Amino acid sequence: MPDHSSSPPSYRILLLKLLLMLCVLGMLAAGLSPLYQAFMRLSGLGATAPARVASQPVSLSIDETAPGQPWQVRPLQGPQQVTPGQFVQLMVEVRNNQPHFAAMQALPVYQPVSAAAYVQKLDCFCFSQQLFSPGQVRRFPVVLVIDKQLPAQLRRISLSYQIQDQPA
Repeated sequence: MPDHSSSPPSYRILLLKLLLMLCVLGMLAAGLSPLYQAFMRLSGLGATAPARVASQPVSLSIDETAPGQPWQVRPLQGPQQVTPGQFVQLMVEVRNNQPHFAAMQALPVYQPVSAAAYVQKLDCFCFSQQLFSPGQVRRFPVVLVIDKQLPAQLRRISLSYQIQDQPA
């Protein structure tokens, strides 16, 4: 009886094994994207909401600062219904309630926080330091556009400003 354990494998068997491995790898590669998407959806990792249809308006408002603060920011209009993709101009009034000259820098704060990624300000008093005399009131435009890819669950966006005193 000949010993076949030491003889080299046939080339046909080797070729069949390689073709079988290629088929398995091809099926894995083809199924990888749907499997990855299913995993991400089930785990909640990287979950994204469907994009909002551009014609659905969003409520946009600027919040007033609490009274009695050194700086007061007050919107000059109430909440606006804004269509994503369109330019919006809102007006704010800023008052220096301090009895001396002062410089300030405004920092925008969005609610919900996730909305910040979808709001692009084109003109804002927050872009640069502002100088005020004692008791001075100034009006500023805030021009922005809301991204058309705004998630559908974001129906309301409020913008407020945190004011920081700056060295004059």
